Amino acid sequence: MSDTLMDRLLRGEAFLEDVDDYVDEWHESSTGESLAEHLGMARNEYALWVEQPDSLRLIVAAREEEQPVEEFVAAADPLAIAARGVSAAEARTVVEWLRATGRLPT
Repeated sequence: MSDTLMDRLLRGEAFLEDVDDYVDEWHESSTGESLAEHLGMARNEYALWVEQPDSLRLIVAAREEEQPVEEFVAAADPLAIAARGVSAAEARTVVEWLRATGRLPT
């Protein structure tokens, strides 16, 4: 089995922009795996990414901290998130979406 995008992102061997290549690769394959599996994302990560594509950086940051993305975003200090290259606007958008979808308490 080949490395997933998430594997490579976490090792610093891929860029966030590579997600498009992985999606194209999945469309061209016949492995029977889901796109989430091909990307190496958990179900909650995939759901977030599908609806909020800019959240990929936050998903990677949560993985680095070994936390579910919802918990990472809810508990993270805005400065810590900014240090990972995520703008305050991106983080706010994800938090608002997580609350609107019931994944975070309001």
